[in-house]
Amino acid sequence: MKEFIPLRILSVNPSSVGASSYILLLESDDAQALRFPIVIGSQEAQSISVYLEHIQTSRPLTHDLCVNLLSYSNVSIEKVLITDFKDGIFYANLVINKEGKTIKVDARPSDSVAIAIRLDKPILISEKLLRDICIPEEEFLDELEEEYNLVENTKGIRSQVELEALLNKALQDENYEEAAKLRDEIDNL
Repeated sequence: MKEFIPLRILSVNPSSVGASSYILLLESDDAQALRFPIVIGSQEAQSISVYLEHIQTSRPLTHDLCVNLLSYSNVSIEKVLITDFKDGIFYANLVINKEGKTIKVDARPSDSVAIAIRLDKPILISEKLLRDICIPEEEFLDELEEEYNLVENTKGIRSQVELEALLNKALQDENYEEAAKLRDEIDNL
């Protein structure tokens, strides 16, 4: 039995919980049936999505700044560990190497993931915690279908030309969250 299991990002989607919250869906690299959601804020969702979608920003986002600052220090990120889940809140540590010494720094999972993907560092979770919190695949698929239908029902049908114009405007205005949504809507056409 492995102590820690590597994770990958499955998706970042708007949450039905609130207008400013998103669902970061992570799953085990080893077993697709082991997946779980983390509710994250809009800024973190934007930062993760912008990186995953390869959107070029005109100015660095906060997590880009963190990575840039790290490049000028004697500190390096080794990995992210999702360590606990208490009262509906996930906890994580950035595992840092400073002059050969390993240090664990408490951090929000959403910030940790946003930094880790930029540095191509592993995102890990203990096997026991993953098994305790994972959503069974059948239940997950039912929830995903329900969420997808809610999102589809709230969208009006727009032409590709209109969507591309809106996408260009969102990029010019540095509204990367909206740009990612529009690009997804264009891809769905």
